[in-house]
Amino acid sequence: MPGGPLRAKPWRGLPRAAAALLLACAAAVGAQAQPPLAAPDGPSAAPRAPWSRMDVPGSAPGRRVPVLRREASPDAAAPRVVVVPGSGCAGLGPIAPAYFAGLERAQVWVLHKPFTNPWVRTAPEGCGEAFARDDRPTRWQADALAALQALRASEPERPTWLVGISEGGDLLPALGQALGGSLRGLVLLSASGLDPAETLRLQAQRIGRPEAWAEIRAAAASARSDDALVHGRSLGHWRDLLAWRLFEPLTARPWAVWQWWGDADELIPAEAHERFAREAAARPARLCVRRWPGADHGLHRPGAGAAQSQLWRALLAATEAGGAACGPP
Repeated sequence: MPGGPLRAKPWRGLPRAAAALLLACAAAVGAQAQPPLAAPDGPSAAPRAPWSRMDVPGSAPGRRVPVLRREASPDAAAPRVVVVPGSGCAGLGPIAPAYFAGLERAQVWVLHKPFTNPWVRTAPEGCGEAFARDDRPTRWQADALAALQALRASEPERPTWLVGISEGGDLLPALGQALGGSLRGLVLLSASGLDPAETLRLQAQRIGRPEAWAEIRAAAASARSDDALVHGRSLGHWRDLLAWRLFEPLTARPWAVWQWWGDADELIPAEAHERFAREAAARPARLCVRRWPGADHGLHRPGAGAAQSQLWRALLAATEAGGAACGPP
């Protein structure tokens, strides 16, 4: 990074999710240690009806997955939308009413990583060392699968859409397989669909920082402990990421895969999205791709607001059409 060594602060520009590598607490890169995150409470933590929080079992004794949820309308055919947010520890609770506007008819479950509070928009630098050391793709996928199983065990089945926001898209194939016949489709929001290491490589190339990505790869290949922190993530996280395969399982089944992305996304190159569309076209998955001109990583468009409300309406319409519809052109 111009003006200082890479270890001096988190690596801006390379992240692959909304908060991305800005997760780093100062302790992760050699500065003063941050206190572990302890699910902060405060004015912003107050639940707002009709949204509520429940904690469900994770993948191991003592692990809990916080879930933000809103019940469906009385319509028995109302769909369920299961959302996996991106990286970081910010809860979606404070923005949920606006973010999910247009989806009031559906039941919504938003799975949050352990060490997060769904009611607090914790800044990346506030996540804490405990979160950074715990945050690994393999562990999060196991927790999310366990949480989904626990939630479904006490609920009637509904037609279900899985939504992965940025990094959350990495978990969709495994969660989709777990849903079986209830699944209506997988939705990638600002997620490339390529293997995450390839997306990061393309972003490093785009911002002129290939040496930083090479440094992470070298550290991951070293004998250092999985708990060591590099650029705000544990080496265990980077090792998981380098081995993570997304493209093949995402496109290997004849399920619907929706991908909505903005061509002004500062965190994921347009090249990654375009390459996914080209390569996935010959695969069994049924693609529904929507490129939003001028939209950023959050799918916000100058002067036009966010695109999510159109997505939710499209999902509801597709549910009524048996999953055949593809949303607005």
